[in-house]
Order: sequence, then C-alpha cells, then structure tokens
Amino acid sequence: MGAAAAAVAVCGALVAVTGCRDAGGVREEGTAAVASPAPASPSASPPAPDAHPLGSGRSADPRTADAKAAADVVHLVKRDPKVARDIRDSLAACPAPSAGVPARPSASVDPYPVDRRAGRLTGKDATDLVVNVSTCADSVGIGSYVYRRVDGGYVNVFADEQPPVFAEIGDGTLKVTHQVYEPQDAVSNPSGEDVTTYRWNGTRFEEVSFSHRDYETDDGTGSGSHG
Repeated sequence: MGAAAAAVAVCGALVAVTGCRDAGGVREEGTAAVASPAPASPSASPPAPDAHPLGSGRSADPRTADAKAAADVVHLVKRDPKVARDIRDSLAACPAPSAGVPARPSASVDPYPVDRRAGRLTGKDATDLVVNVSTCADSVGIGSYVYRRVDGGYVNVFADEQPPVFAEIGDGTLKVTHQVYEPQDAVSNPSGEDVTTYRWNGTRFEEVSFSHRDYETDDGTGSGSHG
C-alpha cells in the first residue's frame, strides 16, 4: 500500500478517535514515508525552561523527578508553534480510568499521554528528546517529534503528525513507525506497519531506509486477518 493510500485508510479507521487532521503541511520523504523534518534553527521553537535533561536533578525521589520531567516535556510541546494547534490545544492530563479499565502503565506518575525518550541522534555531545503524543482513550499516536538541544534550550528538528505514528531511537537513527490499516480494520487491529529510518546529516534528518511489514504474512498466525 502506498503512502497516500495508507493515509486514507488510516483516517478512515481513526476518524472517530483522532479526527484525522488534513495532511496539509506534512511532506512526503521519498516514495513511501510521511514526515515533516524541520530545519535546525535556534528560533524554531521556544527553549525549554529547564536545564538539560528536562526534569532531572530535582528530587531524590525518582517518581517526583519523573513527574517533573513529564510536566516539562508537556510544557515544551504546548509552547512549540511547530506542533499542530489541535494537538497543542487538546494535550491535557488523561482522566482517571473507569472501574475495571486498566490504567496506562505510567499513569500514576505521568497523567499526560506523552512518551519521552532521551538519546543521541544529532551529535555525540548532545542528548536529544524524542516525544510521542497519543490519545488518552486508545493510545493512538498522533504526533512524533525530535527536540535537539541548542544554546541551553530545545529546538524542534523533526515532526510527523500523520496518525498512527510512533518514533524511537535505534542505533543512532530515528525510526518512525506508522501502522497500516485496510478499510475494514478496527483501530485495535491494523494489517501491518511502515517503518522509515532517518539519520541526521548535520542539519536535518534524511530518510535512509523504508520497510513494510504485513502482520499476517510475517507471523503466519493470522494476527492481521479479518473476520
């Protein structure tokens, strides 16, 4: 399935959950990746108000420090003009789950639907932040960002807001995964995934590889089957 067709299928599956933003401003990288690498300009986004790394060194209690780090990242995302306004406006603490509904693993420390990871992507001397924003109800990824440390603050140097999306660090590269849906797929049961790998070239992220995996074909268990 091509990127355009995949985006249409995903929106069909997720419209009730995420509202599926218009893809305007989201740029295709190569033939199959959907992403929006941003230039590494110090004025790209406001610096984080805290020393590097965000939220560290505040408390001897790891839970308190982790909660502070989560709040710092949420503040960073909500102040970032490169993040879509609907994501910024809707980013809020998730409500407590109903009785019988399992809570997110980090909910007791971090009530926000934000996953943050630190690692080295843009240079040996700086620790970058990879931030994933998801929905509260279904944990569907709606935005993935990379923040580079510049002059004491954090600058947005990568953004992908085509759901469902999740970014992570792997062997010094940025790996961005999009789950792929056929029209009949439920949100909880995608048919496969597209994985795009990016590497920092000194000024921006460049796509270096792309792969597609069909869950049913790969594992032979029918995990992507329907009916």
